[in-house]
Amino acid sequence: MTKTDLRKELLLLLLFVAPLIYMGVIWRNIPDVFGQAVEPVQQQIKTKEDFLLLMIFVFFTNALMYFLFRYLPRTDDESVSDPELMHREYYKVRFVIQIFLSAIAFIVLFMVQTSHTYAMERWAFIGIGLLITGVGLYLKGLKPNNYVGVRTPWTLRDPEIWKKTHMMASSLWTAVGIVLIAGAFFMSLITGVFVIFVASFILPILPYIYSFRLANEDKG
Repeated sequence: MTKTDLRKELLLLLLFVAPLIYMGVIWRNIPDVFGQAVEPVQQQIKTKEDFLLLMIFVFFTNALMYFLFRYLPRTDDESVSDPELMHREYYKVRFVIQIFLSAIAFIVLFMVQTSHTYAMERWAFIGIGLLITGVGLYLKGLKPNNYVGVRTPWTLRDPEIWKKTHMMASSLWTAVGIVLIAGAFFMSLITGVFVIFVASFILPILPYIYSFRLANEDKG
């Protein structure tokens, strides 16, 4: 099974909850209605409820990425030539993702705390899009391992299925990330939240289905 380093896992959890703690500290000081210093078409976050919806979106994405890397299919380490190296790589990837997502949350919270609320939903969408694109580019050249990537029974059994599945997953994640970045300039807050919820299902599920189909294509 994928080894769990308790100290590193606790640090990842701290990075995950730190923005939540920060939001709890400043929540009473957040105004019920934000000032309308810019045109409504540019400023979609107008109330405290709008802001809460945006933060739910950000924290959901944060939680999704944490659980995807923490609990998706885990296997024995027997096929790994250097399990210690892969173990370090596994946590390095998770730390980069967690720090990036926590930074996005902190930036949005700081913008609200300092009354710089201009188009903050746009920056949140762009940040999430950049992360998804980055993960997509990372998947493209990922070698078979039991720690990071699309780890299905079929990809772990066949290096060719691993390669094809990760090429497909790379294209999918990169495309979704680019769409989210581009859409940040014209999507409404509700539309952006809907898109990320849909993406949260298709990004892990489609590569899984694709690897299954590759493994069974000779059976029709």
